[in-house]
Parts: sequence; structure tokens; C-alpha cells
Amino acid sequence: MQLNELSEKYLKTDEERKEFAEYTANKFTQKTDEKTDLSPFAEKWKEIMDLTSLFGAAGALNTAVSPKRPTDFRSPEKVKIAMYDSFCGEIMIVSIADTQDFENFITNAVYRGVRPDDLSETGAAFISGKKIRFIALSAKPYSNVPAEEIGLSDEDWAQKSLILRRGHECTHYYTKCVYGRSENNLHDELMADFFGVYEAFGYFRAELMLRFFGLEGSSGNRLKFYTGSLCENTRRAVYEAARTCALNLEEWSKSAKFSAMTRVQRTDALCRAGIEGIFSGEISI
Repeated sequence: MQLNELSEKYLKTDEERKEFAEYTANKFTQKTDEKTDLSPFAEKWKEIMDLTSLFGAAGALNTAVSPKRPTDFRSPEKVKIAMYDSFCGEIMIVSIADTQDFENFITNAVYRGVRPDDLSETGAAFISGKKIRFIALSAKPYSNVPAEEIGLSDEDWAQKSLILRRGHECTHYYTKCVYGRSENNLHDELMADFFGVYEAFGYFRAELMLRFFGLEGSSGNRLKFYTGSLCENTRRAVYEAARTCALNLEEWSKSAKFSAMTRVQRTDALCRAGIEGIFSGEISI
């Protein structure tokens, strides 16, 4: 089945078909010249790490990241900053265990002090500016899905949620560096969740992705945030596309072709495939 068949199944007007075509169009068609080591940011990261030894992690963030809107951390001892050697180079990762502290920091550092309505649904952020890029992680259960829904202890799920978020955000980090973009739409989130789940569990199951998206009877509902501007018929078509893509990604993850690829090659393969390729199962190096 191809995407145009899905379009014919759900979409009734030219406007709906255009909306679906634009939403599912592949945005990752060309790499930029930007390097993945991001040397312009290394100096800022070093500054923050040096400040951490003087003022603690929370103090370093207020001093170097958000000096105009410092966060009054209620649990500063639960704020950690570390350099992570990701598949695409080093990246600074900020971990904030206290949920209120995490949300307040994101409000101040990303949204200039104005809290967005859906922030309680956010568990991580890839922060990208002219002078600094880093990943901020919370200790929330991934996609707000409780441990018992996936048959894990709270402790095990907390650890896997952290790894899942890290893999997810590093995927966004890579596409932003290499392709010049990182967006909140189905293609980006399919890729990011795929690698996050694979790294956290050591394998990929479509059921987990669909559970996090809110398409598999659970408290997860992330997909609605990436389709909220679409009309109802287009959204229904995107939801069915997401189901098929998740199943095809599971099959791909079990293939010899997948096993032979590096993490960079796998990411590039999904970027080039687009939703069309993932939906039809046509993913290649």
C-alpha cells in the first residue's frame, strides 16, 4: 500500500489531499555543510562545566544559560550536567529530576518565562540557539505512560525512560546538525521514538511506539501534539500511516540489513526514506 492509496481512502477534498501531501512530504532530502562535532558550542559547554564546579549544576545553568530568567530550583541537588558521547559526537545533557524544577527551567530557558499550556506533557527538550545547544531531560515516565502499563517496575521504567529520551533527543540533534532541521511531525517523531525505544530496550516493538503515540490503548497521547493543526480526515490518515510505519520499523529492526548498519547509517536511511518509504517498507542505506 502506498500513501496515495491512504489519501484516497480518507480524504474527500483537494484541500485535504494537499494538507496530507504537505504533512507527509520528506523534509530531509539534502544534508547541510554543518559538521556534527559542533565546535562552536564546545567552548560554551566547557564554560558551563567549569561553572558547575564552582556553583553547582543549577547555579551554572542560571549563570550561563538563562541569566535573565534564572530558575528558583527547589531541588538544586537533583540537577546534573554531563557530556554524553552520542553517536554523532559529544553533546551536553542536563538532567533535572524534580518535575517542577524541570518545567520551570524549560519555561525560563526556552519560552522566555511564559509557560506553555502543554508543558506538563513534555519530558525532554532539545535546546538550540545561536550560542548553545544541549539536551534537557526530566525524570518523568516517558510519554507519561506509567510503569505498570508496560509491565516494568517504577525503577526500571525510570531508567529506561531516561535512556529512551536521550536516544530520542540525540536523533533530533543529529537531524538538526546534519540536515538543518528538527520538527514536531510524524516523520521526525517516528525516527526519534524508534531509536529511543531501541536503545532503551535493546530491541524495537511497534506496540511500544503506538502506546506512546496514544494509538494503542494507553495513557500516552503524544501524536495529538504533532497533528493538532490538521483537519479530522487528514489526522485519521496520518494515524493509520503511523500504525503501518511502526509495524514496518519493527520488521526492519529485525533484518540483516539493519544489523549491518551503523547508527548514523540507520538514521540517514530513515531520513532519506521519509514517511512514504517507511510506510511502504522501502528503507535502504
